[in-house]
Amino acid sequence: MTADRTRLFLGWTAINLVFTGLGLIITVWLMGRRTDQHQQFVRLLAERQDACAPVAGAEEPAAPEPAEVPPPRQDPAKSGYLGASGMDISPAMRLTLEALSPGEVGKLPLDNLRLGSPQVLPPRTIHIVNLWATWCDPCLAELPEFKSMFGRHREWDNVRFVPIQIKDHTDPLRSYLDYAGVMPPAPIRLADRTMSDALASTLAEGDDGGLYRGNLPVTLVLDCNRRVRWAKFEQLGEADFAALEPLIDQLRAELTDTRPGAWCTQEWPGNGRCEAIERTAAHHSFEDCGPLRRRSSDLPGTAEVVEPEPAEPVAVTSPPEILPTTCPPKTRLRNGKCSRLQKLPELQVTAPASSPMCGNGVCDPHESRSSCCQDCPCAERFVCKSLRPSEPPRCRAALQP
Repeated sequence: MTADRTRLFLGWTAINLVFTGLGLIITVWLMGRRTDQHQQFVRLLAERQDACAPVAGAEEPAAPEPAEVPPPRQDPAKSGYLGASGMDISPAMRLTLEALSPGEVGKLPLDNLRLGSPQVLPPRTIHIVNLWATWCDPCLAELPEFKSMFGRHREWDNVRFVPIQIKDHTDPLRSYLDYAGVMPPAPIRLADRTMSDALASTLAEGDDGGLYRGNLPVTLVLDCNRRVRWAKFEQLGEADFAALEPLIDQLRAELTDTRPGAWCTQEWPGNGRCEAIERTAAHHSFEDCGPLRRRSSDLPGTAEVVEPEPAEPVAVTSPPEILPTTCPPKTRLRNGKCSRLQKLPELQVTAPASSPMCGNGVCDPHESRSSCCQDCPCAERFVCKSLRPSEPPRCRAALQP
């Protein structure tokens, strides 16, 4: 009997120990779960506080800077129509040339203007650039044809004739005065008298011969983006003028196209228009905006900005001054100041020696085509004529049909 009770007691004891162990295990597990939940709650609360609290010294992300658009591809240099993209002559736009304005007849010294400045090549304008010289007979022979073409098209209010005297060290003021009667109206007349012939050398660069082939005249047609779309490296004939006029009308039509992505609205360095991105120091374009200058109002440490060259000269007011009423001898009163008289030397035209029998229709032994082209016929592709009434006729290059 006692043995049965002992076994029963041991059995219940074992059962109690098992349940006690299970209870401890469950308690430990529940406490571990609660600890994990508490840690998760603390972490979420900390993350929420970090997200809501302001961060000291935080700055808004800077807007992405606009990217600079590369220029379109170039068409090769050739005589006639170059192509729809044209040819870029940005290096020539950096050159400084002597300049004469129509209202400054007789002004000395001459102005010095950059070829790419808005005074010389204003934006939204078609330019016909003509390279010429006083010694070049074909150059002088085609100038009246240019004048006639502009006379036939009075509606070309956005087309400019830009003559540039090159390879000629004569006085540009004298030269343009002498040939003003046969030359189309030109708001600006230029000359390059540098010893290195900078303009001719720059245009001649390129594997294909460039835009100057060593002879004159040269005619370049610049579109709204100041790209050469048409070129000719010799005297223009009737067929050339017939092809040039519709091309000018086509380029003028491109100016009126203002749709997004149109040829005359695209932005890239060298198109002649100073766009917003080119007014910054990082994307400054010298050809379009001129030299980079710092405004006087800018504080130290601020970024440089571009001040584009003015399209027209800005009048500067000065304090009133006492103007003279009389001037010394050999001077005259001009614009309130006594200035020395500038007298240009008379242009001497030396006519070729002609015999008393010149004009009788017979080429005598003592006559030649240089002394009397009326009797002695000129060579092929030359005609006997004079450009001015006071000048005797002589052999000149004929216009090519």
